[in-house]
Amino acid sequence: MLSKELKELELNGMVIRKVYDSTPVAVEYELSESGKLITEVLDKMIEWGIEHRTSVLSRT
Repeated sequence: MLSKELKELELNGMVIRKVYDSTPVAVEYELSESGKLITEVLDKMIEWGIEHRTSVLSRT
């Protein structure tokens, strides 16, 4: 499942995949420039989620 998700992220230009010719084969992933740009959006979504959850929990 993880492999499938990483392949999709690579196809969409969100991550860069590096394969090293070793035994066993080593694979490394890093965020592409597009992937780095979306972190600001994700940080805001996390912030909203925390505030929303706090708000909901304070009503109970």
